[in-house]
Amino acid sequence: MKTIKLGEPRIVAQDTEQPVLFGGYQDPTIRRGEDGTLYVRFNARRDSWLTFGEEEKNPVYKSTDGGDTWERCQNAQEEWLRAGTRLPNGDIFYFREYAVLRKETLPQLPPLPIERKLRTAGMWVYTVKELEPILGERVAKEFKAYRIKAGTNEVIEETCPVIWENMPVVLHYDGFLIRIFPHVSLSMKVDSEGTLWMPMDAPAVDDDGNLMSHRRCTAILRSKDMGHTWEYVSHILYREAFNPPTAIDVEGFMECSLEFVKDGSCIALLRSGSLSPFQIGDDEHPAPIMMKTRSYDGCKTWEEPEYFYDYGVLPVSRMLEDGTVLMASGRPGVYLRVSLDDNAREWSAPVPVVEVPKEDYYAKYYEYTCCNTGLAVTGPNTAMIAYSDFTLNAPNGKRAKSIMVRKITVEE
Repeated sequence: MKTIKLGEPRIVAQDTEQPVLFGGYQDPTIRRGEDGTLYVRFNARRDSWLTFGEEEKNPVYKSTDGGDTWERCQNAQEEWLRAGTRLPNGDIFYFREYAVLRKETLPQLPPLPIERKLRTAGMWVYTVKELEPILGERVAKEFKAYRIKAGTNEVIEETCPVIWENMPVVLHYDGFLIRIFPHVSLSMKVDSEGTLWMPMDAPAVDDDGNLMSHRRCTAILRSKDMGHTWEYVSHILYREAFNPPTAIDVEGFMECSLEFVKDGSCIALLRSGSLSPFQIGDDEHPAPIMMKTRSYDGCKTWEEPEYFYDYGVLPVSRMLEDGTVLMASGRPGVYLRVSLDDNAREWSAPVPVVEVPKEDYYAKYYEYTCCNTGLAVTGPNTAMIAYSDFTLNAPNGKRAKSIMVRKITVEE
């Protein structure tokens, strides 16, 4: 039986001035450079759609002693990029977030029928082909990325064409337009043939312009040329029957982590919603469940999604050397799970990293942690988790929002 052993928590950075709810000093991600240096980056300002595309403003800290001590990087963006995903051809590749199109820069958009409105946050769904005559290249089918070619040191900003007939564009209820782009907190995965895969939060639109689901869904894209171009493969559709009718804040499949396991199948771990400080639940009105599904045909079709856990936000997974899948998620709290077999069909019970008492699950969970995490593999059976802890005090005695790391060892 595989078990998870946690090392001592270490502080990366702290701030005593940030507001707990939707402030900075949260949403950490972590990378390990080829020389073993660990890097943690986190959101240093308000968590908002309107800050997308400004990732260069977020601080990066590094550790050269396995996570025991940390110092702030002076060349944050460059060092972060150089620790990015190494592709099979030796290139380093990293998606860059698209800034939203602010409402003050938009012309009047054509109205849509009510059937094109998501039930989540009042978002309306257009397609690129509907908006290109009005907005042109501002909604072009493309992603932005950084690349460092193998054997070079130059960081190149790259535009990656996307082949997607019904590529959506979302109009937020506040009036700004959101281009579809990869969630940079989640990682591309590479299959045994060297194809790159990326899950994305994207509404599903059919050839007739109709929504295939009125909740968020997960689109699966792939690249067969090391990220230079991408193509749409499938959607994992959210269906209304997946959650209890009394669940709060059902969003749909808005966050997903993929893993290609030993039998050649691909598993997907999916957030379908979360606890919310704006819709306080209780045991009779719980958070939407986390779900899982699997594909046996290269992500073209998917099994019917099924229950994975009672709740969970931003599932992040990494595969260890022996094929074990390690997963981190949260809300409330932060927890870890590990697969118990070669194909990730059986999983361990959750191991808490940050615990939230039962009485604070619904109304106060966000006073403990932002619940979003990052994972980096550090050895054959070890990894490092980056997370936030809002319960600690700084040296001056004030309560501090703290970015933390802990070593994870998976033992038999």
